[in-house]
Amino acid sequence: MEELGGEEIQIILQTWNVDEWIDMSEEAFRTRFKNSEFHLLNSKEANLLSVARINFEFKVRIDQQEYSIAELVGFVPVEILKGHGKVLLGHISANLKERKVEAIGFCRKRTRPYYESVGLKVLRDKVKHIRERRNDEWITPKEDDDIVVLTLEEPTIEIFEKLSDDLPAYLIFE
Repeated sequence: MEELGGEEIQIILQTWNVDEWIDMSEEAFRTRFKNSEFHLLNSKEANLLSVARINFEFKVRIDQQEYSIAELVGFVPVEILKGHGKVLLGHISANLKERKVEAIGFCRKRTRPYYESVGLKVLRDKVKHIRERRNDEWITPKEDDDIVVLTLEEPTIEIFEKLSDDLPAYLIFE
């Protein structure tokens, strides 16, 4: 993260377009995302083409076993249908595989075909079996439908494929 300058941080925040983050200071950005790494695809002219964040704080418990798995979040191609997102996902996957880092992402049904078209495995309708603690109760996140396999090893894929109402996953926040 140290390699990100203030201008790059502002461009990332503008690209993400999250209301409560748009005016975030460089210091606040570095604090909030201290356990993340950022992957950027720039043009030859140094224009941002695509951005993604890898969150290293993602933990899940399945069947009494905890898994620390990197999470792809904040993935945004600046322009769609240009192939920039596919290129960035390829670079990220190769980088994480080389480092032996297992990673997943999440998507909605409407973006499922995109992830499959770039060669990523999608575990369909598995997010409904993930529980998140909010206000002292376990709820199912409603934002996403599917798990995108970025760099999971086969045994880990099999664990996530088995998620069901009888074998849910629980998000762990520390």
